[in-house]
Amino acid sequence: MDEKKYDPYTGYEIHEESEPHEEKLNQESMVIGDAKESYGQKTYAGEVDFDQTPSSGIALASMILGIVSVVLMLTCCCSPIAIFTGIAAIVCFAVSPKIGGAREKKASAGLICGIVSIIGTVLLIIVFIFNIVLSEDFQKALDEEFNDAYEQQVEDYDDTF
Repeated sequence: MDEKKYDPYTGYEIHEESEPHEEKLNQESMVIGDAKESYGQKTYAGEVDFDQTPSSGIALASMILGIVSVVLMLTCCCSPIAIFTGIAAIVCFAVSPKIGGAREKKASAGLICGIVSIIGTVLLIIVFIFNIVLSEDFQKALDEEFNDAYEQQVEDYDDTF
């Protein structure tokens, strides 16, 4: 007796049959429930079969957090938040499982986006600080505060005899 084999994803029985039956499958398709068996491969009606490897949710979270961090980096008011979401994307990459000795491409995309957003946010913050410090209004206000503080010190600690 032959042992019956079942597809772990669909639960349908897998038929391993001889050559003449495969020729019959090549000429016409059989529809079983919502699954379509054609050319010896099972696909669902209306679905395109790209990749059968299961995807990790953590890798997907890494990619989404990386993309969100890049978007937050580009918005002026939310730039500091991009650092935290970038760190979260990198952490998700680090804990995502390896499949075949390598991490998924989604996790790698999250890592790259997270690093870019962290570096970009730090550079933007540095540019904003230098822009404020080097502005003329800031320099005038700094000079006035320094002169006022200096005059106050001179008045308080005047050592004239």
